[in-house]
Amino acid sequence: MNFQELQGRLRTQIRDRIEGGELTGIALSRAAGFQPAHLSNFLSGRRGLSLEAMDRLLAGLELEIADLMEPEDLRPAISPASAAGLQRVALVSPEVAARVPRPPPGHMAGSLMFQSAFLRRLRPNDVCRRRDWLRFVVLRLKGESARSLQPQPLPAAAVLVDRHYTSLQPLRRSQPNLYAARVNASLVIGEVRLAGDYLVVRPRNPQRSLELVRIERPRAYADCIIGRVCQLLMET
Repeated sequence: MNFQELQGRLRTQIRDRIEGGELTGIALSRAAGFQPAHLSNFLSGRRGLSLEAMDRLLAGLELEIADLMEPEDLRPAISPASAAGLQRVALVSPEVAARVPRPPPGHMAGSLMFQSAFLRRLRPNDVCRRRDWLRFVVLRLKGESARSLQPQPLPAAAVLVDRHYTSLQPLRRSQPNLYAARVNASLVIGEVRLAGDYLVVRPRNPQRSLELVRIERPRAYADCIIGRVCQLLMET
């Protein structure tokens, strides 16, 4: 997926919404701060958009870049291998990942393929008694959850999460774990630690402020943790 293809998807979506009567070109031009001729030239394919202009257009449509993505756009690069060497991992929403032990097909938005050997090497450390839960899921990032990952807007991003790793004990002594955590009904990707009665979540994006969650009972912090982030999948 490159920038031109991304613009093509945006162009198609705008045309469909205009033809469906959901919006007008004039209203969208005003919302994005464009001249109507500028938008018309883009929709006709006579000109492209700068990154800044595309951001303005997405804001006018109340969309994120991730809304233009398809599950296959996030497929990680893997070397050719037989099907026996690969494992399919479900792509689900943060809400499903946090609450549904074994998501049925209707709760999945697709799947990505990973090397089976890579997944087998990952060590669990569960304090939530999730032995019966589907272990690995992929979370697609958009909006605030994507901004917790890094400062720059991402064309597409997702994380591979181990839901059998809910302990705050680091996997490697010299490197803190990265978690997918639920903070006030939002997904945050970052480091996690306990401070008295609070769970402190430090977003991976250094420009984002710390998030605090009050803990009501021992080990309740684990209820906020979807799992350890094992791999970041980003298109740049």
